[in-house]
Amino acid sequence: MADTGSPGGGVPWRVFLSHTAELREFPRGGSYLAEVERAVSAAGHVIVDMADFPAADQVPAELCADRVRGCDVYVGVLGTRYGTPVRDRTEVSYTELEFETATEAGLDRLVFLLDPAAENPGIPVSALIDREYGSRQDAFRRRVQEAGLLTQSFADPATLGRLVERSLRDLADTRARTRSVITAAQAAGTVIAGEIPQEPLGYQARDDLLAALEAPGRGGRVTVVHAVTGMRGVGKTQLAAAYARARLAAGWRLVAWVGAEDQALMLAGLAAVAGALGLAAADAQAAGQAVRHRLEADGDRCLLVFDNVTDPAVVQPFLPAAGLARVIITSNQQAVANLGAGVPVEVFTEAEALAFLAERTELADAAGARDLAAELGRLPLALAQAAAVIAGQHLSYGTYLERLRTLPVADLLPPVTAGQYPAGAAGAVLLSLAAAGAGDDTGACRGVMDLLAVLSPAGVRRSLIHAAAEDGFPGPDQPFAGLAPEVADRALARLSGASLLTFTLDGSTVTAHRLVMRVIRDNLAATGALPAVCEAAALLLDRLAGALSESWHQDRPAARDVVDQIAALDESSAACPPGGDLDPRMVRLRWWTVWFLNELGDSTAQAIAIGERLLADHERVLGADHPHTLTSRNNLAAGYRAAGRTAEAVTLDEQVLAARERILGPDHPDTLNSRSNLANDYWAAGRTAEAITLHEQALAARERILGPDHPDTLNSRSNLANDYPAAGRTAEAITLHEQALAARERILGPDHPDTLASRNNLAAGYQAAGRTAEAITLHEQALAARERILGPDHPDTLASRNNLAVGYQAAGRTAEAITLHEQVLAARERILGPDHPDTLRSRNNLAIAYRAAGRIAEATALTGPESADT
Repeated sequence: MADTGSPGGGVPWRVFLSHTAELREFPRGGSYLAEVERAVSAAGHVIVDMADFPAADQVPAELCADRVRGCDVYVGVLGTRYGTPVRDRTEVSYTELEFETATEAGLDRLVFLLDPAAENPGIPVSALIDREYGSRQDAFRRRVQEAGLLTQSFADPATLGRLVERSLRDLADTRARTRSVITAAQAAGTVIAGEIPQEPLGYQARDDLLAALEAPGRGGRVTVVHAVTGMRGVGKTQLAAAYARARLAAGWRLVAWVGAEDQALMLAGLAAVAGALGLAAADAQAAGQAVRHRLEADGDRCLLVFDNVTDPAVVQPFLPAAGLARVIITSNQQAVANLGAGVPVEVFTEAEALAFLAERTELADAAGARDLAAELGRLPLALAQAAAVIAGQHLSYGTYLERLRTLPVADLLPPVTAGQYPAGAAGAVLLSLAAAGAGDDTGACRGVMDLLAVLSPAGVRRSLIHAAAEDGFPGPDQPFAGLAPEVADRALARLSGASLLTFTLDGSTVTAHRLVMRVIRDNLAATGALPAVCEAAALLLDRLAGALSESWHQDRPAARDVVDQIAALDESSAACPPGGDLDPRMVRLRWWTVWFLNELGDSTAQAIAIGERLLADHERVLGADHPHTLTSRNNLAAGYRAAGRTAEAVTLDEQVLAARERILGPDHPDTLNSRSNLANDYWAAGRTAEAITLHEQALAARERILGPDHPDTLNSRSNLANDYPAAGRTAEAITLHEQALAARERILGPDHPDTLASRNNLAAGYQAAGRTAEAITLHEQALAARERILGPDHPDTLASRNNLAVGYQAAGRTAEAITLHEQVLAARERILGPDHPDTLRSRNNLAIAYRAAGRIAEATALTGPESADT
């Protein structure tokens, strides 16, 4: 729905009023609808009501729907009567059709329900009882209550008027904040990275803490780092999120959100920030450093949030040491306060707690609120969940407390190093979960929360929840039936209203508070249900990983998210008893993790750590020669090779090749892959002759078995061509490179990455053979294509620019070479930092070019009195 205005300025909203006739007629002298109309008009909006049409006209369904679609807000005032059936859709009444249309049109829906238990609602019994369609109305009211809306009840016109007026005001405030955030961010061209949480229902701003985040850095630092610390549930993340949303509204240049619960999650988040900024890096560690260097060099009006840091040593290397950026770190570890200016977040004061409860529940019972606040330790998260249950079920504080104290929660939330939780915190979570799932025969509410509890605390994509719902969530005895995505979405809305989860700004991801996740996991373990939930999640992730295996390169964030979800599930499943189907499923998921990490190529250390554990599991359970064991050994070798641990890679690949030759035969595709991998290891270890022999064997076999144009054959041809120059066989290398390039241009197209790599390799061959003009032509083509496809700062683009500069210098075009070398050096210093090996090589190359041009002083300033091309 388009946002068309708000009270106090701008264009008024068209507010559609949906109701049945008795609410307009009664009470006599001051009806419910008269009070609603007064409230809407007082807010400065335009009323649209189907009562404008005479009842005798029997307005058809489409005209009624068109009237609703033309509005900005739907207000439903529902009594106990169903209303008149639609003339051309007699299975529904006009009130139900109006609600249905508003839902489909995406209108904001404010729904108010007449309390059927009210002693004197001012409506005669004859008008309250719907003898003909009463069962339909009961079903309709249940449908509305289960639609994920925060419905409110009334029993007299004055209360209804206040509720409508306050709801319109709250909606206007929310729209205004969202509009200002989005408009400012769009207008300023703000770069947004990460999953910034939305403002949760009933959020209570803590202005003193927000002001603390505006304070200067400790010791007069230009880069401001604030460490927000406190126990779980006090609102640290929401404080940081409120500050981030305010920076978006202010049009800051960068607002980035990085989950930092563990190193792998943090590095993935920093890689996403680097991608959003257009910073290229060889791996996630380098991406994090690139982000740090960018903020040090150009951090004005830039915010970086590290959420839920558990180890100060993990995040410290990525904190800018200079510049104008602002950094917020949230953590329940007090040691994190040493990283910046401390902003301790405590539980609510008594006054804050009482004000919060009064606002959310509308109960005038300060003593009862005080008792509840004390029971919940004034923990903001627990109070939010309690208030949602009290308001939704129309309970007194005393009744809620009685229910809370009868829950068996002694084994939940045992003491932790970061602080002891209030006695009622676990019970508040369970009561909220029970309230959200009341009447939910589909199991969606409980299923969603169980799933979130065992997956990543950084958030779960809505699409993954939809897939889980379609599979059917685990039930106490057997799985529930599969559910449509809209049913899962309704459950998400209800859970959000119960303060059990939060949506990100774009609504694509949901997160559950870590305290909530822990309570649910502990409860699942205590009831013996954790293995079933973990197994369902494992099946879901296995299917998702398989689907992504062919297309991961088109959606790297999705591949990274699968890795994060598997890592979280692996940790959650550690609490399950051994045995059963879960253990082999988790082994398979760890295999997928290593595979994706090797393909992504940005987290070598993580790939090795998981790969070593996986290989040990496979060798112990399956044996040394099992196909899965050999695949694990092969994948671990790839990680070692990428990390420069060549000797270890050689050992593993020799074992794999020997086993596959013995078991599968010399010409099996897996054997040929192993032979090629070992050849690459030998090349990296300087064993050139052995590398050439293996690559020649692999190429001959692939040409014979797969054909000359198969992608694996072309890879072998290219690998062998890269080996030959070191053995003095430059002419043969050029022939092979020419063949590979021609085939790739014909099969893959001129702009495919493999084609560009072949073009670059052939240019290098021409350069080595002294065919400089031909080399320059190919380098120019490769550089133009990479700039267009990958961008000016991608590592491959910078490599092509450097290679072209070397070609220009060899051709005597020194001035052009200097210009390119200067560009490459500036980009690498900015992206990689001044001490990265690639930066040092660029500095050296530029110094050589300066010397060739007679600019000795500039060359000496770069590298000293002597230098050599590296």
